[in-house]
Amino acid sequence: MRINDQFILRTIADENLLIPVGDAAIHVKGLIALSESAVLLYNKLKNGCTREELVSALTSEYKVSEEEAVEDTETFLNQLRQMKILIEE
Repeated sequence: MRINDQFILRTIADENLLIPVGDAAIHVKGLIALSESAVLLYNKLKNGCTREELVSALTSEYKVSEEEAVEDTETFLNQLRQMKILIEE
């Protein structure tokens, strides 16, 4: 899995914002605010990774159980799918 390269992550006024560019700007209107944990997952996905690597990143960085990390990862991935930000290969 990886992130569609038509999205750019920028930090503006302490807000992590995902900005659609090119064709993505037609489908996704506006900016998408990302939490700190979402930025962690986004950056992992930028280079391509597996679901298991995302779960591991969350459990390593934050004091969450594996069950919570799996649930949070699935929620995040589903949101990315809905906005056509995630590319699954």
